[in-house]
Amino acid sequence: MTKRTLKHYRFSKTFAWINRHLRSRRKPIEKIRNLYKKFGLVSNGCSLCKGVDFQLLAEGDRYGFDLNKQICNQCGLVQTYPSLSPEFHQEFYGYHYRPLYLKNKQVDYQSVIKEQTDKADEYLQYFRNNGLKNTLKEISIIEIGCSSAGTINALKPHAKSVQGCDLDIEAIKFAKENFKINVEVGMYPSTLPKGKKLFIISHVLEHVFNPLETLSKVRGLLEAGDYLFVAVPGINQVAQGDYKNDLRRYFHIAHVTDFTGSTLANVTHCAGFKTLSIDEEINGLFIADKNTSWEMNKQDSVNNIQRIEKTYRGLAPHL
Repeated sequence: MTKRTLKHYRFSKTFAWINRHLRSRRKPIEKIRNLYKKFGLVSNGCSLCKGVDFQLLAEGDRYGFDLNKQICNQCGLVQTYPSLSPEFHQEFYGYHYRPLYLKNKQVDYQSVIKEQTDKADEYLQYFRNNGLKNTLKEISIIEIGCSSAGTINALKPHAKSVQGCDLDIEAIKFAKENFKINVEVGMYPSTLPKGKKLFIISHVLEHVFNPLETLSKVRGLLEAGDYLFVAVPGINQVAQGDYKNDLRRYFHIAHVTDFTGSTLANVTHCAGFKTLSIDEEINGLFIADKNTSWEMNKQDSVNNIQRIEKTYRGLAPHL
């Protein structure tokens, strides 16, 4: 039996059981467990390199789901493995994600406009600081997973045009009614503007079944020289205080893949992009180019996970 790298009891199967049974959300948690038992887990190898040599990190997540977080010893990508199936993902996000994560099936889209506007300001500054200051006005921005479109609405005055898509029907309805903006229900846009484009994928890629497959599809929508901006939560930031330095809080059933800057860059390179800028928060700007192979970064290792865990100072884990 594979030994778990993260030895603290909060990463054990036993603690996962206690966690999910003591939580106020234990009923939706049990429904979700039954769902992934129904569909089964997938063991097709690492989502980046297809390797099957993994090191077990944790046997439970924030909510107590008994899913394994593992690191691929071949390429260094941290992921849930065996993974949850595409069929599970479809039903999970359609019916179960909100009751689990928000404790509510209804979303107050009006209340998140300020947060989305602030995010747009951050992204705008990032674009300007990374080579797009003088060209953004000639670029059309397309956001995949735009939610209620507050971010692209705030970016509208600074770009040639904006549009977005999302699987959330109610979010798209809100965006159309409140912003009069070009949005649609769907994973990918059905039409694209002519000229230079910038795709935004913000806090979406960590959720998808296969990030390489998703980015490869996006690359197919772009011409060489078009841009891609990706934002995901960075696992290295846990050591800097994110998630209260607690990897167990960071590990999350909805987060299929847990990126570092270099593992995200590897996925984008294999999908046909070249890195222009990337940090560990993680924000990354890429340009559509040719496919290149992934390159193992020695820092993407079990030792790095142990380094992050050493920053945890909690006396008792939060349920």
